[in-house]
Amino acid sequence: MKKAAALLVWASLASMAQDDPAQLRERAAALAAAGKYAEAEPVFSRAIDFSEKELGVEDPRLVPLLGALAAVYRAQARNPEAEKLYQRALAIQQKAAGEWSADLIPDLKVLAGLYAAMGRFSEAERQYLRVIAIRERVKGTEDLDLANDSAELAGFYITRKRYAVAEPNLRRAIYIIERKLGPEDPSLVPVLDSLATVLMEQQNYGPAEAPLRRAVSIEERAYGPNHVNVAPHLDKLAMLFYIEKRYADAAPLYQRSLPIWESSMGPDSGELVAALDNLAVVYASQGKFAEAAPLYLRSLALRQKAAVLSANNLALVLEGKGDHAAAERQYKQAISLAQKIPALAGAASVGESDLLAKTLANYATLLRKLKRNVEAARVEARAKSLARSDQ
Repeated sequence: MKKAAALLVWASLASMAQDDPAQLRERAAALAAAGKYAEAEPVFSRAIDFSEKELGVEDPRLVPLLGALAAVYRAQARNPEAEKLYQRALAIQQKAAGEWSADLIPDLKVLAGLYAAMGRFSEAERQYLRVIAIRERVKGTEDLDLANDSAELAGFYITRKRYAVAEPNLRRAIYIIERKLGPEDPSLVPVLDSLATVLMEQQNYGPAEAPLRRAVSIEERAYGPNHVNVAPHLDKLAMLFYIEKRYADAAPLYQRSLPIWESSMGPDSGELVAALDNLAVVYASQGKFAEAAPLYLRSLALRQKAAVLSANNLALVLEGKGDHAAAERQYKQAISLAQKIPALAGAASVGESDLLAKTLANYATLLRKLKRNVEAARVEARAKSLARSDQ
């Protein structure tokens, strides 16, 4: 009898634990973090139900749960359902803290992002503008958070191609940051870069130069002249000069960014390919075709190398799936591409012979698997001869 009573008590405690909102929330959050949204949804809903019974339907402690379930809906592209929950959370916060409380700002920003994702841009803009109004009223017109809010609003306008409206918001953010943190603070860099973008999009090329030069200067001071953070701003300034046909000014900037990209991102990176193309375009525009040609050749070699590697990887996957005919086609394509890679000397070499040898070796492995040993031996012999020639 005592044993049965103990079992009943244990079962009751277990049931209470299962119904505990905090534990339900933890379990749902873990499921959502794992991408198991369909499983997380009913657990969050249950946590909300129990919290409502315990706290009431307008308690501010419900807000995090409502936001978490709304995020699950957003992850499943169920935006109208998410909107209802965000609106409810905002209404609870507003009733508890007042319509001018800074506590509303996170919910307003989330709602603005949701409306933008739904294509309801006017409603999104209203939320961003309300954030600005609350921040000004609560913290004044020179608060650093207001600078972030202004930059976010400008970012929204930039996505809508409303550059003329974005510009004053960016300038306001820059003014506040300068006042609070100084004219060399690294947090200015993304705002300066956005301002340059806005000016360039409006074809105000002359005024765009100053913010880009400042961005370069700040990054150099913070990280050193050869840091990878400096390279994108050098490239953007060079692009501005190229647009203005100031090729003599653009070339040294691309010449400077190219080795930064190579040393920071590696000799096969997409960033290096773009840097090679950029400098080559400038040289060609100056009529310096002898200087442009090797840059284009190296860019071409790197692109073809990437294509060979992709074809190899696809062939290996197809081979693993047992689709040997498709794998063979990919290996043959990779071999054909590898044979066309330009042979470049010195540091510009992309190792085309080694790449071809490895591709041939992979193809020979497939042929051995298919019992086509005569063909495999012929391919292996070619791969070995390439390997010897590289030594």
